[in-house]
This record gives sequence, structure tokens and C-alpha cells, in this order.
Amino acid sequence: MAISRSWLTSVALVAALGACTAMDAPPANPPAAEAGPAAGMATLDAAIAAAGGEAALSKVQELFWTGDAKVTADGATQDQNAAVLVRPFSFYRVTTWGKGKEEKTSKTTQAEHGKAWDVNRVSWIPMNEAGAKFENEQLGLFSLMLLTPLKDAGATVKAQPDGADGTHAIQVMREGAPAAELEFDASGKLVRAGYAGTDPKTGESVTEVYTFSGEIVSNGVKWPKHIAMTRNGSPAYEIDLKTFEALPEKTVRPLMQTLQYEPGGPPSGADAG
Repeated sequence: MAISRSWLTSVALVAALGACTAMDAPPANPPAAEAGPAAGMATLDAAIAAAGGEAALSKVQELFWTGDAKVTADGATQDQNAAVLVRPFSFYRVTTWGKGKEEKTSKTTQAEHGKAWDVNRVSWIPMNEAGAKFENEQLGLFSLMLLTPLKDAGATVKAQPDGADGTHAIQVMREGAPAAELEFDASGKLVRAGYAGTDPKTGESVTEVYTFSGEIVSNGVKWPKHIAMTRNGSPAYEIDLKTFEALPEKTVRPLMQTLQYEPGGPPSGADAG
């Protein structure tokens, strides 16, 4: 990935990308590459085809996957089971429980419309601003990964110089998601994504870089089987998907733990489905 791409605006960004791309110094005469909206859309079209085609991707109303996850924080790594539900640009729920534990012990985080909650067995607890921003940024990224929303009115796509390894990248902006850069291999397959995100504990700006590998398919939609994320160059999260569903309709998916709402039910606007 060429370090001249404009989203690399800090030493932290360069370090984070270097950790996952083994980046060399830029050549004195980098390969010429057309930049701008037209070239960006050409890259996007190739990526859409590689991910299953516009007809399949544009139908998706709900994404759901389960897998084996690792969460790294404060120098410690926890192995977890995870279930993730995404309704593009509107709703995100992640439920986790420890390896060897029962599903009823799970913890759930839910995000939508800029807000987020920690959901336990008796209540919905609003998250602080930093945590809510982080969760909604993840919702935005997973939504962008469907690619076809980048053809919506108001979305912008701009090509970046090709990488020395033959990768192609686009800068993307769309309401409901962080401004990001998506990178594709020579076949059009999504291999990396990055953006300036929010540390969920401190609220500070951090570099979130995701790498994608493998493939799992549902209803013609091709999705990465392995997803890993670094924060400022350090491992933070990874998941290996065991199941994946890309559905043309929203489904009812009750919370996995035994949930008893406080009087009045969940907070106004929270989607419990």
C-alpha cells in the first residue's frame, strides 16, 4: 500500500498499515495510476463482481455470522464465541460468551443511529460517547463491505495509486460510515480496510486497520471467513467465521441470554429484534 495515499495522515496510520502490509519505502518513480471518480468506480465495479455481483449484494437487508473470536486488550487475549448481526447502516449487535461457557452467560452490545447499549439480563445500559462511536463505526465498516451502497446518491469513491504488490485502493465516503480506504487484490477481492476511528475507552482518535482472508458464501454473497483488526498497529480483535447468512429480509433474532426488560421495555428507538 503506497504511503502517499491521503488517508495516511499520521505516523500512527503508517505504522498500523506497515504492521499488516510489510510496506517498503515508496519507489522514486511509482507506477502511474489514474485517480479520481471514474477510476474509483471501475475498481468498485470489479470488487462488486468479485464479491458476488450487484444483484446479490444489493438485496441484502441483514447479515449474521457466528465464529471463534479473540479479543486483545491491556496485553491479555480472551477466546470467545461470537454472534454478530448487521442491518446495513442501521443496526449492529454483537453477542459474546467465553469458551466453554453456556450461551445464557453471554454479553451483548447493540448499536444504532449513533447510540449504543450494553445489554445484560435485566437492563439496557447506555454506553458512553466513546464506546457508542466505536460500535457505530464498526456498523459503518461492515455496511461498507457490501460495496453496492457506495453507488448510492451522496456516496463518493476515489481511486488511489496502485500498490507495488498489484493491489488497488479506493477512498470512500458515505453517510452512516467512517471515511475509509478499501483495498483489493488483483482479482478484486477485498483484502484490507482502514479508517481513523475512536478508542472505545479513551475516546482518542486511533487507526483501525482490518485485514480479510478466506471466503464464506450465502445467497451468492461472498464474505471474508477471517477478519482481523489492529488498533494503532497492535492486535485488537479477530474472528474466524463458522456460519454466515446474507438475507434479503430482516428476521427476528431474540437475544441469546435470558433478557428481562425493565418496566417500559427497552430504550426508545432500540431494536430488540
